[in-house]
Amino acid sequence: MKHIIPIPAILITVYLLTNLIVPLTFSGAIIFFVDALLWTIAIVIALLLFKFSQTSPFKTDKTLIRLAIILGVFQVFIAIFASFFLGFAKNSVTWTPMVLATFLPYLLAPFIATELSRAYLTTKLTNRKPTIALLLISLFFTLILSTVPEYTKLTTLQTITEFLIKTFIPNLAINLLATYTAFLGGFPATLTYMAIPTFFTWFSPILPNPPWEAQSMLTVIAATIGFLVLDSVVKPLQTKQIHRTLRKRKSQLPQWTAIVLIGLIAVWSSSGLLGFTPTIIASGSMQPTLNPGDITLIINAPPTTIKIGDIIQYQTADAPVIHRVIDIYTSGNTLWFVTQGDANNAPDNPINARNIMGKAVFTIPQLGWISIFLKQTAANTYTFLTTTMSQTLTNTGSLILTNGVFITSALAFTAYSYLLLTYRDYKKKGGKT
Repeated sequence: MKHIIPIPAILITVYLLTNLIVPLTFSGAIIFFVDALLWTIAIVIALLLFKFSQTSPFKTDKTLIRLAIILGVFQVFIAIFASFFLGFAKNSVTWTPMVLATFLPYLLAPFIATELSRAYLTTKLTNRKPTIALLLISLFFTLILSTVPEYTKLTTLQTITEFLIKTFIPNLAINLLATYTAFLGGFPATLTYMAIPTFFTWFSPILPNPPWEAQSMLTVIAATIGFLVLDSVVKPLQTKQIHRTLRKRKSQLPQWTAIVLIGLIAVWSSSGLLGFTPTIIASGSMQPTLNPGDITLIINAPPTTIKIGDIIQYQTADAPVIHRVIDIYTSGNTLWFVTQGDANNAPDNPINARNIMGKAVFTIPQLGWISIFLKQTAANTYTFLTTTMSQTLTNTGSLILTNGVFITSALAFTAYSYLLLTYRDYKKKGGKT
């Protein structure tokens, strides 16, 4: 027990110092340096405790590393996929060399300290009652994940309820999965699993931006699916087939990685970050050249490069429009464009060059119907769950959503407990990981 207490003690100390003392004592960029230094001390203490206990923090099974990568990639994928219907936002942080040098140690130090400490505690506390131990470890890291100011705002039942649904339950679900991953694969496995979504959040220029209610649900669902994946690993452990089973899954890693990369390219391109924007044709005003459901790639083109006959996209007060240029003229030192849909009988109002969004260069026929169908289905389902059903059952939209989050959380806890009990039965039979 003497080698266990220092870990929570140092983590709580650093947590309180970085939340209460450092912000009041220092100012400016020095705050980030001091925070990084304090968390680095926690890393050193954790490594020393591993050494004193004659346990290597880096010992793991490579197959579990691959599994951790799959879980992390899947978590990113499900967030990206859902946000195609719920929205994206640009990352508020721009990583210049100076910003990176200032903030990266501040971000990495607590991240590594947390996962190293998690791995140490799971190693030392799970010998007799792994279920209770891992639940307590997960709860501990969930509690220190939120800041002290967040806790001080919990003064009413409404703020407490919102905190539980928005922050606590999703964080607990992720910590449960991370702790169980550490239980099976040690520090490298849990670090790998947590690093993928964390680094994506830090460095991706475009991030998922769903409403917080949907974000909470998605986080818990992703953790629940992660437990189900781990379940398919624990069962082969009982028959000593983990290596053969995971070798079969090894080929899935490039597939999941490719899916996420394609998703990232789609996200970045949808924001114009890559220099072009895919646009779905929704009306028949450009038939037969462009039909409803076609996807047209719009590139950023200076107005001076646009010629009569080009198909352009421009912004109106209502929505973007894609029509063909039929005339170009200059008036009052301003370039104006006259457009008309190929299927229309009359030209549009003249368009100021400032309102031009780009020029169409390539069309993919009918592929956009997939996105249209998915968006309509998602919108109808979301409306039904949050409005129609809630009004029918309770006349309050929040109750159904709240229950949905708690029900999904219960599924995660059930899957988690099942995995731990299965693993404990396996250990009683003399199995080894």
